[in-house]
Amino acid sequence: MLMRILLMILLSTPAAESAAATAAESEEELSVNLAGIGAKTCGYWLSSQNHKSEGAVWIYGFWSGLNYVAAASQQDQSKATSSAMIAAVETVCRREPSRVLAAAAWSAYIDLNQR
Repeated sequence: MLMRILLMILLSTPAAESAAATAAESEEELSVNLAGIGAKTCGYWLSSQNHKSEGAVWIYGFWSGLNYVAAASQQDQSKATSSAMIAAVETVCRREPSRVLAAAAWSAYIDLNQR
């Protein structure tokens, strides 16, 4: 629920880029009840092919959920391909392996939507 509210605020704000930066700064303070590998670190996700496959499935679902909220709030959805999603999250994760996968996926989603 918190993620949904945050996404709606971010995507409905004229200064979405500024809001995204604020969200990225404060995401460490968020307490979100995450299920699955999204609650693990990027380093864990990248540590084996099995984890990477499990994480990819989780990212697809998470990304789809973000798109669903965007559509429901009449905002632009991400048009990223499956490979672009994973590549964007991997880029974030390689930079910050201690980051939670969900936070990295959220940042990647925002970054790709700003292009």
